[in-house]
Amino acid sequence: MDSTLNYITTILYGLILGFLSAIPVGAVQLEVIKSAMRGHRANSLALTAGSVTSDFIYGTLTLFGLGFFLTHPRFQIVIYLLGVAVLSFLLYRSYQEHRHHYHAEQPRIHRSRFPFITGFTIAITNPGIIIWWIVGFNIYSDLALFDEITACVKLIFIVAACGGLGGYLLFLTILIGRIKRNLSDRVLMRMNLALMGLLTVLILYFLFKIVQLMLHGRPALQNPMPGL
Repeated sequence: MDSTLNYITTILYGLILGFLSAIPVGAVQLEVIKSAMRGHRANSLALTAGSVTSDFIYGTLTLFGLGFFLTHPRFQIVIYLLGVAVLSFLLYRSYQEHRHHYHAEQPRIHRSRFPFITGFTIAITNPGIIIWWIVGFNIYSDLALFDEITACVKLIFIVAACGGLGGYLLFLTILIGRIKRNLSDRVLMRMNLALMGLLTVLILYFLFKIVQLMLHGRPALQNPMPGL
């Protein structure tokens, strides 16, 4: 009975952690919002699936012993550079859409042909999610639910956390889809401008992190997750 309760607690903790980790506005959230605003619910779901797949990979690599490599400054610099490239493309695409709202009777809407890959690419170029896995799992370990945290327990934790993240993005898709029906085109255009501004902020943040890592980057801790 205690073992079953501990597994249930693990699942609930993972779901909550994943849900909370998805709340801060990031590039994936912005793309999901934009797709939902356009009425492309299927695209939003595919973006969500791509993001969840990326986080599953990061979670698996982190919890199964590659935390040192993933937190190394050189690795993060490369990933942030890729992130800048991806976000810059998304910003350019958003600008093209916004411009055509003014210069064309029928606005040009860019619909990604491969939204799953888009979601995966955006998420994989955000190494900051590694911190969520490290901190979240360390807190979970402190709960001492099991005498030994086996590979099975880690996998349950990872799947539950990814489920929480995907659940939030799904909630966001449904919420924006319903709100959109009551919004005028002008309001939607202003929202698109706001999303472009947030993308710009993310690009600047990524550039800041690159400069910071290049100037002050130090090798990662020898074992960022004790006991793994």
